[in-house]
Amino acid sequence: MNQPENIQPELQRLLAGMKAYLDSVRLSGIRVLSPYQRIQSCVAKEQQNDAETLEAVRDDLGICSRCGLCRHRTTIIFGQGNPRARLVFVGQAPTLADDSEGQAFSGAEGDMLTNIITRVIKSSRCDVYLSNIVKCSPPDGRIPDTDEILACIPFLRRQLAAIRPSIVCALGQVAAQALLGSDSPLDELRGRFYRAGDMLVMPTHDLAFLRVREDKKRETWADMQMIERELAKTA
Repeated sequence: MNQPENIQPELQRLLAGMKAYLDSVRLSGIRVLSPYQRIQSCVAKEQQNDAETLEAVRDDLGICSRCGLCRHRTTIIFGQGNPRARLVFVGQAPTLADDSEGQAFSGAEGDMLTNIITRVIKSSRCDVYLSNIVKCSPPDGRIPDTDEILACIPFLRRQLAAIRPSIVCALGQVAAQALLGSDSPLDELRGRFYRAGDMLVMPTHDLAFLRVREDKKRETWADMQMIERELAKTA
């Protein structure tokens, strides 16, 4: 079949219109995924229709020895909170205080997070869900190794599939990069939402980092305000 002679101008107008639309979406603060990422999202959405429970994920994790962190832990910090939370906070790893107390986000960092949840999100800890990329505290508070993250993150993804939150807040560069599959530094990632299936991911600063760099608290506060507005909008 012969093609119309004026197809090139029509194609240019179509592309220009699509670009204008995508630019307007990006300005709204929500990142547009590539076609490949959208295919992954569709697969994840189909899997969520038959999502397992948090109890089933915990049972499968068992007395885990999938990486070397098992040799240093006192207890596995699986996560706690509302199993139907609209907001999930994910850190990089349990702290030594978490390991001692047996729950995520204990000690000074936990107090800071509680303050953020109550003052900015206008909610309470029992309304959100708290977890980490890895479930065991690394020795001396070091950053988890790549093999430790790869061994543990499938369980976090299954937790998120069971909870089905609207928003996941990634606390720190390690958590943000692991959740987004990115190697970009946190300063480039934070300050906007990224769509992952039915969830929005908001990267922000690590709580321990904020104790050292108090000048960065303003940025985290702004990120949390974006989360609060998005939750209110979709309530």
